[in-house]
Amino acid sequence: MHGYIYLDIYISLDKNFLPVNLKDMLNFLFFCKSEIKVPKEFLETIGAFGINLKNPDEVIDNRALSGILVLGGDGTLLKAVPYAYEYDLPILGVNMGKFGFLTEITLEELPQVLKLWVEGSLTFDERTLLEAKYQDKVEVFLNEGAILKGPVGRIITLDLKIDGEEFIEIYGDGLIVSTPTGSTAYNLSAGGPVVHPRVRAMIITPICSFKINHKPFLIPEDSTLEVILKEGEEEVHLLLDGRTNLFIEPKQPVRFHRAKRPLKLVSSPTKSYLTILKEKFTW
Repeated sequence: MHGYIYLDIYISLDKNFLPVNLKDMLNFLFFCKSEIKVPKEFLETIGAFGINLKNPDEVIDNRALSGILVLGGDGTLLKAVPYAYEYDLPILGVNMGKFGFLTEITLEELPQVLKLWVEGSLTFDERTLLEAKYQDKVEVFLNEGAILKGPVGRIITLDLKIDGEEFIEIYGDGLIVSTPTGSTAYNLSAGGPVVHPRVRAMIITPICSFKINHKPFLIPEDSTLEVILKEGEEEVHLLLDGRTNLFIEPKQPVRFHRAKRPLKLVSSPTKSYLTILKEKFTW
């Protein structure tokens, strides 16, 4: 669950490390992995930097917010994405999970990152967000939008159009539409490629296609992809970043395209994306 942390704590950080011009408190929306024991080092660091943590569900005026602070894993960070997009805020993810492709910052790196932040010298990675539209519902996602067959397990048929042009018919368990950032998530498990986050592309990966010559492929990120479920009795889901689940009906198109602006993400000051990739996959 996310919520408040109150900062009535003893600060043990070396005061010489702190920025000289630290005057105003930084206000962050705070997302925390459920049932986590918040480390003392984390509390001491945010206290030393005068950070005020806000509950996302209770924010009224977002103009005073500096960013979003996530303590947990990639799943926790994905829950913060709609808030980051709506308020146009950068996300700082502190890794307390297992894998941590998105939550790159370690507890040891956090003081260094916050020092750069308050000094105004921190740079942000821009990650492409995609938007899914189904009927009157519109949502952005960072990793993937997956169209999946339901519990009955019957094969489903999906018609694909790219920029209005009829393309192919996918006959199988479903389809994943992924960003380069999400290429190491569900897309990779389904046989899709690892794509560097700076590549401007949308990844389309069939799930267990009945036609074995249907392989994952990339299209330009400014394309519009339309997916239409053909007739069938199977219950079909649209799952966005593992947090939003919509039921889709035959003949009702799901449209995917690039969101109006990217996500700003704080990256590790000590490790490159390629270094993290090698470490996580033990390459």
